[in-house]
Amino acid sequence: MTITEHRPEIIELTDEQQRREWQAFTLSDLPEMISAMHVCHAVRAIADTPLLERLRNGPRNPADGLLAGIDPDMGPGFLRYLVNRGILETRGEEFFLTRLGEFLTTDVSLARLGVYVDAYGMVTSRTGDLLTGKAVYGKDVIRDGGKLGAHCDTLFSAFHTPTLLTAMRGRKVERILDIGCGGGQLVVDACLRDPSLTGIGLDIDADAVAVANEHARTSGVADRVKFVVGDAFAPKTWPKECFEADGLCMMSALHEHFRHGEQAVIDLLNEISATFPELKILLVGEPEIRYDSRENDDDFFLIHVLTGQGLPRDRAAWFDVFEKSELTCRRMYTRPEAGPRLCFYDLAGKKRDQP
Repeated sequence: MTITEHRPEIIELTDEQQRREWQAFTLSDLPEMISAMHVCHAVRAIADTPLLERLRNGPRNPADGLLAGIDPDMGPGFLRYLVNRGILETRGEEFFLTRLGEFLTTDVSLARLGVYVDAYGMVTSRTGDLLTGKAVYGKDVIRDGGKLGAHCDTLFSAFHTPTLLTAMRGRKVERILDIGCGGGQLVVDACLRDPSLTGIGLDIDADAVAVANEHARTSGVADRVKFVVGDAFAPKTWPKECFEADGLCMMSALHEHFRHGEQAVIDLLNEISATFPELKILLVGEPEIRYDSRENDDDFFLIHVLTGQGLPRDRAAWFDVFEKSELTCRRMYTRPEAGPRLCFYDLAGKKRDQP
């Protein structure tokens, strides 16, 4: 007796309205946007768990401990997802980062991603509430300043410390003051690269200053570098150690003072000039906003809009501000193919103006 397998009838239901709606969705780029959103979070998860270290150095086989400490019900599926997205590949029973996976998990890539996901993710996820007033930035929503500082430290070390050193050497600076130093990476990095330099860092966040001093100690430069608490926008209140510096730098901070108006920025520059009459250089590093979609310019613009910061400006607008102050801009440095795109303005009192 032969048993015939019973298979149900399959009926596909289609109509013109359904077809048009699905076509609109597929042509909208939303499928790719959704995937990009999830890939961003997945890459952060690789870095935030032991997976990245294991994928780089082993063990790479789940049976040998690749997924140790990872939820056993989620881990295998997460690896499968990463293979589907081209971030991982399998060789036998082992998992390896693809070239794409390697590029996504460089220090710079993770820092750039971290700025938007870790530091500002809680802000952008509330865009609708911020726009309608249901949430207020600084009260109901705030960026993660600690993570922002850590990621910016990585990016500055990779791209911008050499610019700082070039500018300071050109003005024969011996002691740097970093105004708004955060975790202190810039000063520590500069002094590690140039043993002739000493440095001071100033930040209003006491916890950040403590972290910076510990960083100087573990990096072996505590005898040449010190960090102190102070308000970057109130020079006359700074601790006395700050006035030992002959070269000042202020990175990605001055534009935030535009929230108080252009004159507030001019007044601050004038106060710094008056407080440091023998200043060799004030190096102002500022992102140059460009209204395009290159290198995440539009994303950079958006986070400044949502957080009520003074918007970054282009170089022409900065030149106008400097011209109205007691300082003169002697030189501007740029560093193409580095992020964020910054302009570095070499400023000094007008009486010290030189080519």
